[in-house]
Amino acid sequence: MLFPLCALAQSPAAGVPAPATAPAAAPTDTPSDATAAVPAEAAAPPEPVALESCRSLTDKAMAADLRALTAQAEKQEGTALLPLHAAAQALWSQAIERCEGRAKDRAQRNLAESQKASAVLNEQLGDGPECTAAHKDAATLQNLARTALGERRWNDAATLFHKSEDMWDVASERCTGSQKELAIKRQEQSEIDGFNAEFCAPQFDRAREQTQKLRASAAGMTREDKQDGLMVAETLWREALAQCKGAAAQDSARNNAQALARERGTPWVARSPAVAAAAVPLNKPATAAAASTPAKAVAQAAAPVGSTALAAAASTTSTASTAAASTASSTSSLGATLSGAFASVTAAVQQAAAPAKPQAQPEDFAVGDMHFKGQFVRDVDTPTYTGSGKLTWANGDVFEGSLLNGKRHGKGRFAWANGHRYQGDWVNDVATGQAVVDFANGNHFEGAVENGVPKGTGSMAYASGDRYTGRFIAGEPHGNGSYTWKNGQKFEGDWKAGKPEGQGTLLFANGDRYEGQVTGGVPHQTGTFTWASGDRYAGQWKAGAKHGQGTFTWTSGDRWEGLYEADVQTSSGTLIRKNP
Repeated sequence: MLFPLCALAQSPAAGVPAPATAPAAAPTDTPSDATAAVPAEAAAPPEPVALESCRSLTDKAMAADLRALTAQAEKQEGTALLPLHAAAQALWSQAIERCEGRAKDRAQRNLAESQKASAVLNEQLGDGPECTAAHKDAATLQNLARTALGERRWNDAATLFHKSEDMWDVASERCTGSQKELAIKRQEQSEIDGFNAEFCAPQFDRAREQTQKLRASAAGMTREDKQDGLMVAETLWREALAQCKGAAAQDSARNNAQALARERGTPWVARSPAVAAAAVPLNKPATAAAASTPAKAVAQAAAPVGSTALAAAASTTSTASTAAASTASSTSSLGATLSGAFASVTAAVQQAAAPAKPQAQPEDFAVGDMHFKGQFVRDVDTPTYTGSGKLTWANGDVFEGSLLNGKRHGKGRFAWANGHRYQGDWVNDVATGQAVVDFANGNHFEGAVENGVPKGTGSMAYASGDRYTGRFIAGEPHGNGSYTWKNGQKFEGDWKAGKPEGQGTLLFANGDRYEGQVTGGVPHQTGTFTWASGDRYAGQWKAGAKHGQGTFTWTSGDRWEGLYEADVQTSSGTLIRKNP
């Protein structure tokens, strides 16, 4: 965060050479009469030519194939890949001539695969760089959209899918042959994925959450309330079915609705969540994302471990699996992604009736996708646990500390699979109090937090090398504080929403100094700027420039008093010499 005021102060691997061929025999002046031939005993027999074995050629061909495929995985240019594939094809062709049986079949198969790869490369090169660039840009947008989908950022995912749809359309116009066909197919899929991200995914998520809440609360519900909850959940799945496109997403919604109908055993009647709100609470776990900029530092909150523990763990694991699948495959559909993220809940863990008193648990046990290790008891009347120890989720998240009625309470440490770390106070399952937070982006915070987010007094060491000590609100510097940049620049004073705002002192790395009011991080209204040379300006400022009435004093003692406009002296001023 620097102020405008600072202005003042591989080549391709070598292919295996083709086997040497004997040079053509030199013409000889032999008589045409057969009786004039050289006697047999006088002719030297030719040296035998050593032919490479099938195994040797196979080994060389596989090595050449590996070089070509490695270069392709490294996304080298097509002009560099073609010679590598050609070298492999030459060796596979020779292996076909020298091999028999399974070895020959293997060589023929590999030759065909290499030729197919060369054909695709030739076609891409024939389409030209515009086709290649359009394909690359469209695939990048599509992968970004799938990542957003995996993180349940529905609006972002929808926007990115729509943009990738447009870019695939551009690619279909600039390409020919199979590349054009591929672009058209992916354009169609992006259109479906964008629709589902906007309309299907939110409704799908709502239905999944409602069902998991029901599963977690079923043990303590009356039969009537449970029947009502099943009706509500089935209604939401049916609504999701109506909002989704694509067989995979529709089949998943349909299967979930049918599973709930079989469990209920009574005719379905549409029922909204509001009707069963008392039976199936819909409070969502608090979440936040770690900020990637120095001015923003928002902590993530963990999935709850209360009556909704099993549901939350399943949600966390499914979402993480979806994100990984979205990044790994450039051809999978949103329907398949939703199918993985919102898997059928019929396999969810069923909670047994609560015992009459807290029941001690084994030192090491599992509940659904969670693994407990430590001293825990099962609570009375609720499917939750109390005690202390280590709790591990299937997606790699880990909590170590105390649980009270299934909620983190007291001291505890939570480590997210993405590298985010929180160690400190928990109040009723919320990260609130004094804590040490290591963000996944490299930032390190020590101080007061509320709901996992820096709020109050604390100190943030940013991954950039900058450091801030002072007051925070919503993870940003807000209030009085001191910020030191990596280059040595420093501001001490008032902050608002991550920017210097109010009264303060700005110390530049070169020795310059400003004291006064700032707005948006730059001098504004009234203040004094002292240069390292000793020159000084005291007066009015506007957006980082001298503007209004002011006095400029040189080290010699001379000074100018008058009106400035946009950092420039005007004719409305007077030069006053120290020694007239």
